[in-house]
Amino acid sequence: MTSATFTNPKVGASCDPVDSWYRYYAGYSAGFVEQALNESVSTPGLLLDPWNGTGTTTVVAASKNIPAIGFDVNPALVVISRARLLGAGVWASIDPLGTDVVAHATRVEDVDDPLRFWFTARAAGSLRGLQQSVHRLLVDGGTATQPAYQTSSGMSTLAAFFYTVLFRTVRVLIAPRAGTNPTWWKRVEQADRLGPSHRQIVKQFRASATELAASLHRDNYDGGVDVRVGLGDSRRLPLGDRTVDTVVGSPPYCTRIDYGIATRPELAVLGAGERDIKSLRDKMVGTPTMTGEHGTPEQWGPTAKEFLAGVAGHASKGSGSYYTKYFHQYYAGMWSSLAELRRVMREGASAVLVVQDNYYKDLHNDTARILSEMGVALGFEPADRHDFPVIRNRASMNPRTRQYRTKASAVESVLVLR
Repeated sequence: MTSATFTNPKVGASCDPVDSWYRYYAGYSAGFVEQALNESVSTPGLLLDPWNGTGTTTVVAASKNIPAIGFDVNPALVVISRARLLGAGVWASIDPLGTDVVAHATRVEDVDDPLRFWFTARAAGSLRGLQQSVHRLLVDGGTATQPAYQTSSGMSTLAAFFYTVLFRTVRVLIAPRAGTNPTWWKRVEQADRLGPSHRQIVKQFRASATELAASLHRDNYDGGVDVRVGLGDSRRLPLGDRTVDTVVGSPPYCTRIDYGIATRPELAVLGAGERDIKSLRDKMVGTPTMTGEHGTPEQWGPTAKEFLAGVAGHASKGSGSYYTKYFHQYYAGMWSSLAELRRVMREGASAVLVVQDNYYKDLHNDTARILSEMGVALGFEPADRHDFPVIRNRASMNPRTRQYRTKASAVESVLVLR
């Protein structure tokens, strides 16, 4: 695998329909996955994405008839990635099923509905009625009034598709209350809560179903190859030793992005309350919440040791406390994740990972180098590394970053571990 074969993994402005189907922060492009597979897969074997997100890796694998499995700790993202595997044979059913969902929906009154984070009681009740109608018709009529959060990852691809339609519907409706940070949501004051009519909600629901159905797949994927997605933690993969031939994935960035809060709209549709969201955040690699995970930094290599010592000794507020704990926690999670990849990968298998660096004050957090050194310590060969500048990212929008970094642009790296 040579550097000439890799293009920038970032999703561009004029992206493939596969990339724009359900955009998610920090995702990579379908074209990048295809390149990685072309370089890595000599014979069809099991492909793994331990951080599958909205399922770009698994949907590309399906279109190329490569067996694959994708895991994510976030039930909402598992639903979206399952929806993208919907077989072409049921496409004709989407419009009439949408009609049935609307016809059987009745408004639901629930003072604790998570959708009231943005909506008036009446609007939230209309949306919840649609959600329960989807659940009754396509999942289980007996559990339709219960939160779908705990069991959502096991639903069919067709049910997952209509849940994703609801996700899109809510995203469109709450857009007027979105802030400048696409990964954070602030509770809307009661006087400012959104109150679209039932008719407007249904109109957007039907429009979302049409849009998502029209751009679901570039190929007529018929479900003929074994591609699975499910709940799973990259630090504790539910796979046997030496069972994986290729890994393609992008671990959470070490930038304090709160990936749990970023999917609050989707989690609200699934009925996840504040306690559920807190529990989910604590399970995530890279979470900004403190979980107490510390690891053994002495194992991680010289770059991690130097960076962590620099953070701990930095004069800025919080460096020796919160931020030191945060970076220890992140790299402890990544050490465990890489150790799991080493365990499940067959002899001769390769892992293609997309990571991004950043700065903490004036200290360079070279995540790619740290993970490469971790890989060597775990028994991988020295990693191949291919760097691409990221012109616009969350850090570059922060004027305080510019005093530490001349160009204030992050570097995204493709690491190849064998």
